[in-house]
Amino acid sequence: MKSIAGYNVIKLIAKGGMAAIYLAEQKSLQRQVVLKFLNPKLDDAVKKRFIEEGRIIASLKHPNIITVFDVVSAGKHNFIAMEYLPDGDLETHLLAKIDTFSALDIISKISDALHLIHKQGIIHGDIKPGNILFRGSDCPLLTDFGISHRIEPKKEVDMGCEELYASPTYASPELIQGKPFDYRTDIYSLGIMLYEMLTGKKPYTGETEIETIANSIQEPVPKLPEALKELQPLLESLLAKSPDDRLSDTKLVTRFIVQYLKDHPDLARQSSDSKLIDTDVVVEYIAKKNKTKNTSSSKNIYMSSLILGFILLLTFLLNKEAIWQQYFVEKTTAPQAITKTVVQPQAFSRITDADDSRSTDAENELLEQQNILNQRNDELDRIKKELDAQKSKARKKQLDKKTAINRWLKEGHVSLKEYHLTTPLNNNALYYFQKVLELDSKNPNAKKGIKDVVYRYELLARSELNKYHYQKAQSFISSGLSIDSKNERLITLQKEANLHNEPKRVINKVKDFFKNL
Repeated sequence: MKSIAGYNVIKLIAKGGMAAIYLAEQKSLQRQVVLKFLNPKLDDAVKKRFIEEGRIIASLKHPNIITVFDVVSAGKHNFIAMEYLPDGDLETHLLAKIDTFSALDIISKISDALHLIHKQGIIHGDIKPGNILFRGSDCPLLTDFGISHRIEPKKEVDMGCEELYASPTYASPELIQGKPFDYRTDIYSLGIMLYEMLTGKKPYTGETEIETIANSIQEPVPKLPEALKELQPLLESLLAKSPDDRLSDTKLVTRFIVQYLKDHPDLARQSSDSKLIDTDVVVEYIAKKNKTKNTSSSKNIYMSSLILGFILLLTFLLNKEAIWQQYFVEKTTAPQAITKTVVQPQAFSRITDADDSRSTDAENELLEQQNILNQRNDELDRIKKELDAQKSKARKKQLDKKTAINRWLKEGHVSLKEYHLTTPLNNNALYYFQKVLELDSKNPNAKKGIKDVVYRYELLARSELNKYHYQKAQSFISSGLSIDSKNERLITLQKEANLHNEPKRVINKVKDFFKNL
């Protein structure tokens, strides 16, 4: 038994690309816990986010959020210690039919938990049945915040060059397509789970994972059975393709469900510990909007009054200054007006000649200075025109560059959607994204696009492996590795394909041996 940071590790429960889950015993309290170890191969940014979010989740108090006991960063090991829940997850419960009340009760409680999480500025990012565990038979718990994201109010998350770890079946269209997203991506995932619990099947399916993803983006929201048609508006508002068309708050989901259960008392077998809170959320939502408008209006009135008062004060001060100046001039110039200066005729002649001479010199000097000034102004005008021409040329060049980048990004995403990954020549996703990088080597959208090309080769390879088409899988893997030779998931797939293909190679060698006899 391995021991680490006060825990005895008992056995491995599950393992994925992001983390490994172990059952362990906490030495100090001698209780069983679950340890979630982050994959040490992930970059430092993911590790930092994993630890930070673990601490935030540990501080949240809600009956439908899993209890976090400890967050540990010890050398290369980063893990979270959580309560051990042996009662299974929603994915297991879905193997048996879930009645309508239980489905609505689960969605309502998870919605309430998500509301608290979103208030803390956190997007879960991977809502799915496998991440809903149970404490007892009727207390669902939201778990697995390993790929969650922090978000500021009224902002979105842009994944940039990060990889998508969310489950494609439950991920929102904007998340799948690598677009900026916010907390409404969790609302979409709730809709997928609601439909699956109510009908026993997923809303979007396909023969391959790629087809499923394409259908979730393109196909309309499916219809519920006739008996559940009153829940169709809720489903439509959860599964809207555009985030702007979805419900804006998970508390509104709870509000809808509470009202539905009131209208259908035959379903209301709600236990005393079932908590469906905030039935007046719509009123509260509207009140908040009105309060914001009133506050904004009050601020505008206050600012207008302040500006008007400032203008009146400024006018008074300027007028006061003018009156003072007029008074001062009248008082000081009056005595001079009655003063007489007596000049002799001879002196007057000499003074006049001297004045004429000085006047001519002054005029000449003034003309010379004016010429110099005119020359300087002409030079300044020339320089200004040259600078304006250079700025105009630079702006045009920058605009042309931006236009080209936007055009190539658009072509790249179209090619990506049509799976023209590296063919045809000079008309494929990789080609367009590389053209963008030639103009802007740090462009995050182009880098993300190239990663998406590699990711799609991975999806294609996995699809072919599932069909036992090992040679096709190898071809897709080789194409992906030619772009990103260090991609660990493709390298792992390549080893898997080689392993499956080994018996065939042995048989071929045996056949060749007997042919040569």
